[in-house]
Amino acid sequence: MPVLTSLYLCNRTVYAAVGVPAANGARVTAACQTELPEGCLINGIITNEGELTAALQGFFAANSLPTQRVALAAGGSQFNHRVLTLPRMNEKKRAAVLTRELSSGGADVTAPLDDYMLLSTDKKSKADTVLATRVESAVIENYIHLATACGLKLHSIDLALAGQIKLVGATPALAKQSFVVLQFDGDSLIAGLYEEGQYKYSTRSRLFNPRGTQASGTEIGQKLSGLIQFQTAAKSEHPITAVYFGGSTPADLAACTPACQALRLDAAEYPETVNVKLPEGVKLADVALAAGNLIGR
Repeated sequence: MPVLTSLYLCNRTVYAAVGVPAANGARVTAACQTELPEGCLINGIITNEGELTAALQGFFAANSLPTQRVALAAGGSQFNHRVLTLPRMNEKKRAAVLTRELSSGGADVTAPLDDYMLLSTDKKSKADTVLATRVESAVIENYIHLATACGLKLHSIDLALAGQIKLVGATPALAKQSFVVLQFDGDSLIAGLYEEGQYKYSTRSRLFNPRGTQASGTEIGQKLSGLIQFQTAAKSEHPITAVYFGGSTPADLAACTPACQALRLDAAEYPETVNVKLPEGVKLADVALAAGNLIGR
């Protein structure tokens, strides 16, 4: 399979992972990241195309990144998503059902683009559980325009959360665990809740306290407590036992560990997996979403 350059864009940091998708994983040959100019990209929305274009062009040139097949992973509040369980049906009928369900769920927009990711299949009931996503078409058009301005040939645009879900699926050690994955990006935090290795729910929120401080650890502990309460309210038989960190610093982990311990949760960086091969010296936790985006559905 041809090489892909997976690019994760959200707020202050851009991550890239160059590699080839493999069965249930990926082989990453190069990985890098850099900070973006402040204010050019806010919550996944392009706010200064000129600065962002120059920053991405410099990033690709400085790291000799391939520009011919770029798989973009994007995130932000403009992407609406819901977990739905649907009976087995053809693609035309499924598209109509997704449109109706996403509209009824408060994700009605002027010119929507809808898509879905298959999460699991129940062979007995012949039902599929999917992550359905809706975004305003103008958001995608802006990303396409950005790629053209940067001299990049887009292969795909996907939801960053999908990369996290695929990465968890490619990590056998997590298959039977119930846990939270915290993905840091500047002053934003994506928290994904997984039950026995299966995605259930996620939140995206802003961090108001400086990262790596005691106040930040307390704030993140409160967010984790809310997820535990959500799990309890759902009457789950699988309590959360661990928290895994992506895109974090040692200071983030140190600040959050006391709050995790108070909630009786183990805290650690996202674990390595044999299904994602990485260059020497690169930790999966540091490039989690970019690497996950390389994995095929």
